[in-house]
Amino acid sequence: MKARCGTLVVAFRLTAILCLVALCRSAGAATPDQRPFTIAVFQSEAYLADYVAKDEGFGAKHGLDIKFVTPSNGAAAAQLMLAGTVDGWATDPLIILGAAAQGYGIRMAGVLAPALSYWVLVSKRDQWPNANAPLGEKIAALKGKRIGVSGIGAGTDHALLLLLKTGHLAASDVTRIGIGQQEAAIGQLDAGRIDAFVSFALAGNAIIERQTGARLYLTTQDPGLPASVRGIPFIAFAVSASLAAKDPGVVARWLAAEQDALAWIHAHPDQAATLLNKHVFNGQHPTLAKSIVPQMWHTYFQSTPAGFKVAPASYKALLDAGTELGIVPAPQKVTYDRVVIPAARAGN
Repeated sequence: MKARCGTLVVAFRLTAILCLVALCRSAGAATPDQRPFTIAVFQSEAYLADYVAKDEGFGAKHGLDIKFVTPSNGAAAAQLMLAGTVDGWATDPLIILGAAAQGYGIRMAGVLAPALSYWVLVSKRDQWPNANAPLGEKIAALKGKRIGVSGIGAGTDHALLLLLKTGHLAASDVTRIGIGQQEAAIGQLDAGRIDAFVSFALAGNAIIERQTGARLYLTTQDPGLPASVRGIPFIAFAVSASLAAKDPGVVARWLAAEQDALAWIHAHPDQAATLLNKHVFNGQHPTLAKSIVPQMWHTYFQSTPAGFKVAPASYKALLDAGTELGIVPAPQKVTYDRVVIPAARAGN
């Protein structure tokens, strides 16, 4: 668990991958005029556009038969993409960068959410600085704590490490515990196994606060954080290098379906909330889903770049963070043109 943000040590767990392959294939065959397209998704409103693309027919409109798979964490999703089981995935771009830095074939196909958006929730059991305490005091109070992340090397782990560095703490100053999916934080907090949890979803925040009494403590959009941290892209579209090279048209069709889905969410927030409740809340929290959709739009998508283009300045912020975290030992090997696919580059 104390491994460095060892971004993607790709030692394929063959049995798990074969099971997921079988799962994807058993979901039904595509119609002759549609290309099967498997997307990795997690329990977060950030994946709502994926669900909308399928349920509202935007994938089919662009010739894709969309299917979903939910890996245990981001590192596992990357393994599945490298194995050819996952075609597309909206993820922390530091994972893409880390994979590319190690020579693995994952590339960036666009930016969906351009500002880093993670949250730290803390247990009701411990004494913590109050909500108005200075940022440095809040970060210092994390020292010695057990902090849950979705996985070592996952986006939540990257966010935690960036926060610690801002407060002049090292990874060794806390105990990072990979707990998998967001809902696992509920039992972990209730049982006292973790003192805090790094969340990647507004939906998860609401449920965890409601069920455990935890409170929102820190966010990567805190004004006290350096602009260089707040400006790191939060969600980027990942594809395999082989898919981008061999069939860029498929990638373009996926992104077109995502663009249509975003426009639909903005135009139909109430219906979008219904789909959010269906896919993320298992149909159990319609009122909560309705309240999250406008927050989601403001937090993630209000500043989504036109055409999902990757701005060179955003890529530089990403590369600087990856270098600082040790994810990228040789920045010259992961230049903008090497990692960002041609269609996603600014000016193309």
